[in-house]
Amino acid sequence: MRHELEQILGESLRILAIETRERLHLTQKKMGAKLHMSESSYSDIETGASYCGALTEALLLSMQEDPTQFLHTVREKFMKWYEREMQIV
Repeated sequence: MRHELEQILGESLRILAIETRERLHLTQKKMGAKLHMSESSYSDIETGASYCGALTEALLLSMQEDPTQFLHTVREKFMKWYEREMQIV
């Protein structure tokens, strides 16, 4: 159960990272530097090979004009997951 929620959050952050990098017209190397990580570590986030850590999540959210928009989106995804899970019970 927890793993599924982590996947939802991880995928949402992966998409946010890509969209943010593209919006800022940055290379993966420059985006990694802004997030205080190597280019390969950042690339792993974009490809889904690894998830963001808490510090990376916070830095990524700080790059947003309205971080609450992302949080609302994740909340909606969690609620859809919860509703699906409760139908099973």
